[in-house]
Amino acid sequence: MAASSSSSSSSTISPQQKHEIQEKYDVFLSFRGEDTRYKFVSHLYAALSAKYISTFKDDHELQVGDEISPTLSQAIQNSKIGVIIFSKEYASSTWCLNELVEILECKKRNKMGVVVPIFYEINPSDVRKQKGSYEVAFAKLEERFKDRMEKVHQWRAALTEASNLTGLNSTRSREECELVEEIVENILKILLQYQPSVEQYSKRLIGIKENIREIERDLSIAPKNVRIVGIWGMAGIGKTTLARVVFDKISNSQSFEGCCFLEDVKENYKVPVNLNRLRKEVISCLLNDKIIQEMHVALPPIIFQRLRRKKVLIVLDDVDSSDHIKAFVEEGCCELAPGSRIIVTTRDEQVLKTVADSIHKVKRLNDIESLDLFRLHAFRENSPTIDDEMVLEVIRYADGNPLALKVLGSSLYSTPKDEWESALKKLKRNQNLGIKKVLKISYDGLDDGSKDIFLDIAFLFNSSFTRDHAERILGDGNSPVKIEIRILIQKCLIENSEGNKLKMHDLLRQMGREIVRDEDKKEPGNRSRLCDAVEVCDVLENCTGTGAVELISLDMFETKKNVTMHHRAFSNMRNLRILKVYYGYDDIARNEWIRFDYNNIGSHKFKLFIPQALHSHLSIKLRFLQWDLYLSKSLPSKFIPENLVELVLRGSPVEKLWNSRKAVSLPELRRFNLSDSKFLTQLPDLTHAPNLERINLAGCTSLVQVHSSLQNLNKLTYLNFNGCSKLRDVEEIFKRTEGLSESWIQNFKRNLRLYSSQAHISQKFAPNLRYLGLRKTAIEKVPPSIGCLSGIVQLHLELCKRLKSLPTSICHLKALKSLSLLGCEKLKRFPEILDPMEHLTELVLTRTGIKELPESIEKLVSLRDLFMDECKDLEFLPNSLCKLRNLERIWLGYCSKFQKLPSLPPSLIVLCVDDCQRLKSLPEVPSQCLSLSAINCTSLENISNWRSTPLLLDLDIFEKFNLLIFNHIDFYGCEKLDQNTRNMLSDQAVIHILSRLKFGLNALGAHSFRYPGGEIPEWFNHQTCETSINNIMLPPYWNNDDFLGFAFCSVLRQNIINPSIYLDIDCKFNSETIDDNRLYEYHFCTNVVNREVSSDHVLMWYVRKPTLQEEMAGLNWPSTCSTEAFFHIRHKYSYLSEYGNESDEIKKFGVRFLYKQDIERLDAKTE
Repeated sequence: MAASSSSSSSSTISPQQKHEIQEKYDVFLSFRGEDTRYKFVSHLYAALSAKYISTFKDDHELQVGDEISPTLSQAIQNSKIGVIIFSKEYASSTWCLNELVEILECKKRNKMGVVVPIFYEINPSDVRKQKGSYEVAFAKLEERFKDRMEKVHQWRAALTEASNLTGLNSTRSREECELVEEIVENILKILLQYQPSVEQYSKRLIGIKENIREIERDLSIAPKNVRIVGIWGMAGIGKTTLARVVFDKISNSQSFEGCCFLEDVKENYKVPVNLNRLRKEVISCLLNDKIIQEMHVALPPIIFQRLRRKKVLIVLDDVDSSDHIKAFVEEGCCELAPGSRIIVTTRDEQVLKTVADSIHKVKRLNDIESLDLFRLHAFRENSPTIDDEMVLEVIRYADGNPLALKVLGSSLYSTPKDEWESALKKLKRNQNLGIKKVLKISYDGLDDGSKDIFLDIAFLFNSSFTRDHAERILGDGNSPVKIEIRILIQKCLIENSEGNKLKMHDLLRQMGREIVRDEDKKEPGNRSRLCDAVEVCDVLENCTGTGAVELISLDMFETKKNVTMHHRAFSNMRNLRILKVYYGYDDIARNEWIRFDYNNIGSHKFKLFIPQALHSHLSIKLRFLQWDLYLSKSLPSKFIPENLVELVLRGSPVEKLWNSRKAVSLPELRRFNLSDSKFLTQLPDLTHAPNLERINLAGCTSLVQVHSSLQNLNKLTYLNFNGCSKLRDVEEIFKRTEGLSESWIQNFKRNLRLYSSQAHISQKFAPNLRYLGLRKTAIEKVPPSIGCLSGIVQLHLELCKRLKSLPTSICHLKALKSLSLLGCEKLKRFPEILDPMEHLTELVLTRTGIKELPESIEKLVSLRDLFMDECKDLEFLPNSLCKLRNLERIWLGYCSKFQKLPSLPPSLIVLCVDDCQRLKSLPEVPSQCLSLSAINCTSLENISNWRSTPLLLDLDIFEKFNLLIFNHIDFYGCEKLDQNTRNMLSDQAVIHILSRLKFGLNALGAHSFRYPGGEIPEWFNHQTCETSINNIMLPPYWNNDDFLGFAFCSVLRQNIINPSIYLDIDCKFNSETIDDNRLYEYHFCTNVVNREVSSDHVLMWYVRKPTLQEEMAGLNWPSTCSTEAFFHIRHKYSYLSEYGNESDEIKKFGVRFLYKQDIERLDAKTE
């Protein structure tokens, strides 16, 4: 699927649009009901609703008249995104055409942010040029409106304008469901751009402006140092909100190269066991590298070296130990770059005293601010219906706490006066009410269903959670959980976080737990819900649980001793719905890719022991069962799991889930997770689990057999066998036939054994399967029948050390987007691609034994990323590579036998051929290539051509490029390059510097441009053969609006130091204004990775004006005085933390002041 046309208007939202749009809906759907309402539109609307995207869809069957109604007009104006579904009959409706005109007008007036056209079963050019059915429709319209032809012209212009916007075309998609999926993904990406400005925040967040100013002032002190600012205050006072606003503001406006906001640190990263995971998660976020999270060993030095080069912004929210902060500032290996900032929120001032550079205490709101905030939630946009005296009396009890004011106001919204009086009476009963008692007023106003859901959430989730997860495990089939959760959000008792996440404030959670504790203060076993570790252990040890218990949540990290359960511990808990035993961080609902962390658990010496004779009857009402490290070989024999929705037994010694030989009835089961159960030998019979959607068996290293009942799971979407190292052949999955009665199984098995293009899996097998993980298994081949798993989107086969072959039928995986074969060392041949694969965008062949790719690779028509680094036997790529018109990135580093590249596709943005030491030449480099790395290609002699182009490249390309880690032109160590190629690289460095400045991009690369050479290019108009450039006289207004920044160049002397040592280049810029003799100074640095070389090298980089303005705030911009400028450059050996003699490494130095005129001149020259 691709954009229907080149866009004359991108889907980027301007700051003005963000400010002006006052949205009620996320999306407005414009469509012709006659041919799309009950087909495509209904599916799209359902998919948008499932992602909680507020969507306006006109449900009237027939519109009367030619003009759209005021209601529709208002809906259009109150929507962020307009989605126009052009179908064959769209132009036959004047109503639709007027909707279109209104949508485009709203976009022009910034009432709507983005318009997305969808071409459903129609060619975009027919819409643009009004051909086909649109030509027929307009012939009728011209006859009908012959006296109002200006209207017809307006409709034609609107169709042409809309069809020129970037959109999606159904004719490029294999299935309608995939088109729907892509539309929803695009809309979610657009919605992420709607980050409110500080002004918008300030309208809804009362009393925050002064706090923001104070924190920004604290952050601006000592700009060259790493600085920690603490935000301290009571619960509910607004610490997280304040940190979030400051984060959103400065992360967008300042030159931070990595930003990370980490919520709920106290709950998610408990000291000391989770400090290492905390560090990994933050560094992974800052470096945009998910692999770091998956590392189960200590992080290698290269990770911290990468981190030291980036100026970063970190927010650690809700911290309760200074160790959380010390993980980033006092660990010897974890050093942040100068100018980095850490913001920490906490309720405990002591946490900050030894580590923070400044501490900001968040004060309570004053009376006026309290009144404004309360009115905002109690009356919203309506006029107050309650007299001021009563309002003032109510807010007095909130005592300036924003959370209490918000909850009280929301609970009284749209309520009559008598309910206000009732709430006021409750408040008056105790003049010394605490905040929690005030909050309880809102809880008391809920109905019983909403109260139950509130209490379940208070006990079950210690931090943010996904809405889907909560609805799945809290619903009982009859209870309208979705409605109850929506009510709790409306009442501000839970809040929407990013995406699909929800969160309950600590104060509200504590209040909920106290409400349940009041059910029986002396005997926990008589309460409805339990989560206190001491109380839960007491109940389980002494068998004191009763029929009152509905929910148990036990964090084993909170236990202080070994616990041995009573053998009848659950016998009396006949109403138990939820049982959750876990270790600290609970990632089940959030990220199934994060493996069970045995290192953390191993450091916790206390366990929950289960007696061999566990006779307990687990409740038949149990819906959710999570028991990490379940210390038994099977579940209780008398357990009847007919209501079980989710089963999680991670890291358990289970050998066989059920003792029964018969298939257990599991009619409600949706998710099944036995990951890292090292002794599990076979998957149980799942014949009677028809609704199962996800199976996770990752890390089950003893698993050798999977029950054939897997074939019956028509709703299965996710199947994970990653790390099942004894699972040798995927055919084993289908060998047994117990529990199946259909004759197709025999045919199915027979087809698996026949290695031919005709082999097939019955279409009945897992038609909805989207993910299949076979990483680190012992399989030797993938059967040809894999080709009929047509819904597979991701197929993971990494590190299958025995895998020798892939079938040609792999091309039949029409939905496949990602295929990873990383580390399959015995895989010598990639199969012929017999049919086009229209959705495969990523192919990972890193560290495989592949020698060559077939010419049929050209049928991977949507491929964007090709990873073939460290393929030691690879010598050539096929000539058809240039036909891959969507290929953007090629990685070929460390292919020691690689000799020649064919012609490259024009779409290429990134090419990496590092350490390809037999490579002698490069073909013509596409003009839009922005990153080319050929480090240590010792035989490389030339580049055929790299054409200079005007600096008018697509901003979208730069936005993609700006997210990459490797974003430089680097020919370090290519000492055989001819002079023509060196000149070409010098010219390209200048072009790329100015291109990046044109689009306002920071220099993210550690060493932006590098090649062998001994001369500073003439373009640098200030040069020296030393390390200082002095007495540059600058006229007044030298740093006016046309000034863009500095470009630097140095010649590095041949390497005479240890090649393993990093070299930091530190450049200092001083400027002294003539009139007042004031001196302004700024330091900036870049980094060089040294290798054994025998010739000098040229290094170029640049610094943008906003970076200078930030650090040199005292200097006038523009300066009205004449100015004298000085530059000095020196180097430092990073590992030694010492500066070397300047003459050791730096031979020559050059500087250029960059202005808009430089861009204009180069554009004219290369036109």
